[in-house]
Amino acid sequence: MSNIVVGQVEQYIRGLVPERAGLLKQIEEEARAEGIPVVQPEVGQLLLCLARLRGARRVLEVGAATGYSALWLAQGLGQEGTLTTIELDPARARKARENFEQWFGGYAGPVTLLEGDAMQILPSLKGPFDMIFVDAAKGQYPEFLRQVERLLAPGGVLVADNVLFRGMVARPEEDVERRYRTLVRRLREFLERLTGHPDWDTSVLPIGDGVALSYKRN
Repeated sequence: MSNIVVGQVEQYIRGLVPERAGLLKQIEEEARAEGIPVVQPEVGQLLLCLARLRGARRVLEVGAATGYSALWLAQGLGQEGTLTTIELDPARARKARENFEQWFGGYAGPVTLLEGDAMQILPSLKGPFDMIFVDAAKGQYPEFLRQVERLLAPGGVLVADNVLFRGMVARPEEDVERRYRTLVRRLREFLERLTGHPDWDTSVLPIGDGVALSYKRN
């Protein structure tokens, strides 16, 4: 749960998010204690708002972790909306299912969790989706983009988390730790594709660890 916005600004923005209680708060505390990467609350609130603004009925998430961001997205679904989420790690997928059942009162509600490698699952999915949220292996973001371009409806919204990766994406390459340089190059490739292609209108937001918000043109 690393951040690029620090100090008073970060705390002020986070303080504006309505206080979480119950399961959401529990997942936050577990993620902090166990080192599980979940979105910051302000990013969760952004996902909820975007889903509602889009009137999303079909949402796809790449990278469920333990289900925290999916629960924010589910709150923003339109009537009879559905959410499909993908998680590679079996233990996290199992915990996500438990969290969905707890949230929806004994069943998974509108959420379908697909367990496995997203790069193998995405080609089998059929669109269109109104909104897609990407929060999985950062080094695979360019490959994810090639898949989600096909799945996202015209007029749909693509959101990607961690696109500034601890601020490293903004640094000169020689100032980036060697072990992260390939990952940073791929994130830059992802952002350059989104910001330079005529099919996308994109804004990069410096909240959490950096969020890319893109609109797919008709």
